[in-house]
Amino acid sequence: MKIYAIFEPVRGPARLDDPRSVVFLKQGFCWPALFVPIVWMLYHRLWLASGGYVVLSAMVALLGQYVGANDASAGIIGLGFGLMVAWEANGLRRRSLDRAGFREVATVAAKNLPLAEARYFAERAALTPEAPDQVAAPVRAPGFDQRRTGMGWGFAAPDALR
Repeated sequence: MKIYAIFEPVRGPARLDDPRSVVFLKQGFCWPALFVPIVWMLYHRLWLASGGYVVLSAMVALLGQYVGANDASAGIIGLGFGLMVAWEANGLRRRSLDRAGFREVATVAAKNLPLAEARYFAERAALTPEAPDQVAAPVRAPGFDQRRTGMGWGFAAPDALR
């Protein structure tokens, strides 16, 4: 079973008819980031992370040449570096989504991504009211009369029609 964190834009609720407004992020190890880390980072628009990866990889390679490391030790270091990136890849993407104006709204456990999407959107559709008349009236504190706002500057004016 996989755990997915669901992100929606902060600027407003995501629309059910626009699936791109909701991002599902699997928690844990990221296999594509292990095998092709630069391509994975560029695909997900992690520009700083990809630049840092290139610089750090170049520094490790130059250090290996300076020390005179053989191919086996360079391969082990490269594999360790790749494993480190793959473990942190979804965390990097989570921080990138936070900076881009998304917020985590739910967590879903499912066998795969399509089942997680189906579960989330089914629960969300069940919680979303279908018609405006089904929305509950706002609760008003006793002692406050209902006021209507006038046109113009938005000042509250007493209800003259009572």
